[in-house]
Amino acid sequence: MRMKIVSVLLAAPAATALPTGPATSVAADKPRPASERWEGDRKCYSSTARNVALVDLHIQKMRGRDHARAAGWVEEGGAVWMEVRKDGGAAKQVHLKRVPKGGTANPHAASRQKSTRWQYDGPGYLVRGCAANASDRLKACTGWH
Repeated sequence: MRMKIVSVLLAAPAATALPTGPATSVAADKPRPASERWEGDRKCYSSTARNVALVDLHIQKMRGRDHARAAGWVEEGGAVWMEVRKDGGAAKQVHLKRVPKGGTANPHAASRQKSTRWQYDGPGYLVRGCAANASDRLKACTGWH
């Protein structure tokens, strides 16, 4: 499958809500070099918002079908999740992982990296990985796979 343009979405401010709203295309998915992929990745794409929230979408074959997993790096209080569409329906948010507040001051600390569970991505399904910082009105999402 071919990846689409990354959607960075605008949202109304909210203390704990994740960003939502209409899509505005501002950047393209970037295929990750083989040296930055996980072992077993068939494909891997990356997206970023303001060079702070970063999300990778890893695609691997499991039991003969594609499965996807999002891995993201965000500021404390931020989140990483996946969005899933089944049979052309509305997108549903799944596998939400938040980075707790009060973490270390190091922006590259392991506590700022979160990964979702594996999500089936076979026939009839489209998935994408998303990440957002707690204080940001933008979210980074990969294209649909």
